[in-house]
Amino acid sequence: MPANRKPPATQSWRNRLRTNLAGIDRTGRLLAPATEALVRLACGLALVMHGYPKLFGGTQRNAEFFAQAGFKPGLFWAIVVGTTETLGGACLAAGLFTRAVCVPIAIFLATAVIYHWQFGFNWINRGNEYPLILFLLAMHFLARGGGPWSLDAMRGGGAE
Repeated sequence: MPANRKPPATQSWRNRLRTNLAGIDRTGRLLAPATEALVRLACGLALVMHGYPKLFGGTQRNAEFFAQAGFKPGLFWAIVVGTTETLGGACLAAGLFTRAVCVPIAIFLATAVIYHWQFGFNWINRGNEYPLILFLLAMHFLARGGGPWSLDAMRGGGAE
């Protein structure tokens, strides 16, 4: 056997690895549009679920929270944040005007991350874990758009 040739067992192992990695890569490419759409949907719906009560039913309580947290006038910020979460979250979930709605969402979430920093990382202790994850997701969709399974893609705009 020539000195530059590997034994057949090593070649077989490498070929099997290469074949398996190629299969994983193909699977990833097939699943990516669906998983990205599911992540976008979950992120948007989570925002809607946080924003809706700020506008309908818990506005005064949320206004008091915002004022106590230093965001005055509290009622103004409860309405702004509630609208950003509810309407922005609904658009994000559907992939409609994705990049545009991610701008105010990311600004709001960056502010939430800074506010919750005082409580540490763990969300159980009111930390910044949850707003940080949502902020990073909003930044992802700001950079990449709604994806191929979005209303943006259906209308022919902004879905990479």
